[in-house]
Amino acid sequence: MGTHFSNNSFASKVYKHNSLPVYISDEFTFYRCVNVEDWVYGTTISKLHSGNLRLNDMNGRYSKLFPDEKISYWADYKSTALAEIRRHKGNKNYLTFQAYDDVSSTFPSLGVAEDLIIIDGREVGFSSILLKIEEGIEISAEEEGIVREIKELEPDCLAYNSVAKEGGVNFLFFEKGFKKLALREVQLYLGEGGKKNSKTIACAITCDYSPVISSYGKYFEPIARVKDDSDYCNTDEYQLRNRYYMESLGRISRFYEGLKRNELD
Repeated sequence: MGTHFSNNSFASKVYKHNSLPVYISDEFTFYRCVNVEDWVYGTTISKLHSGNLRLNDMNGRYSKLFPDEKISYWADYKSTALAEIRRHKGNKNYLTFQAYDDVSSTFPSLGVAEDLIIIDGREVGFSSILLKIEEGIEISAEEEGIVREIKELEPDCLAYNSVAKEGGVNFLFFEKGFKKLALREVQLYLGEGGKKNSKTIACAITCDYSPVISSYGKYFEPIARVKDDSDYCNTDEYQLRNRYYMESLGRISRFYEGLKRNELD
């Protein structure tokens, strides 16, 4: 047991590749902040979260390195995520997504029973590769080899140093890894113009990340109000999440029933 990332539970198991900085573990918390615009209002949490996985526009530095991948940007702490949007001249009206790897939940609802596979790019100089791409500097043959090796390993995400916050860590998720993330909560914070207001929608509760599936059908309205989209419970996504959740409840129930029978015997 142990941890290699500060946002990884200390008690979580960690498996490391013998020669490469590849880590297989669970019990992570991730944060993502985005500035609020009109499209946020009236959009369900489900759709907002789906929008965190970006199509490749071939313009960004990550797009150039991983042209065949959909990608999503997360951070180890809220302070790191906030520093990232401020670096890009963001304002004080923002959404904060707090996510976790679904397999860590006592009652997983995504049907994915795999730990996260993370490559620690900090150990192979990935941050310097990103800076070169951002500044239009050609990367070396050795650095091209690192990128090629990362692609071949097909990890869930890639960790690298944050430029916006000293000591902060960013996580570049690929589509495979993004599908392993469930939301703990989403907070709308309005702080522009000296007026502060906020509202939080909880998508999982308690220390064992028990999901509140119906919360994915909630949405924000201006001046930090929360409403429900009653149609969400009729969607395929809700039905699938609920099915996996009920299956996990059944497994836990059967486990405790077995313990009781053993005690009686």
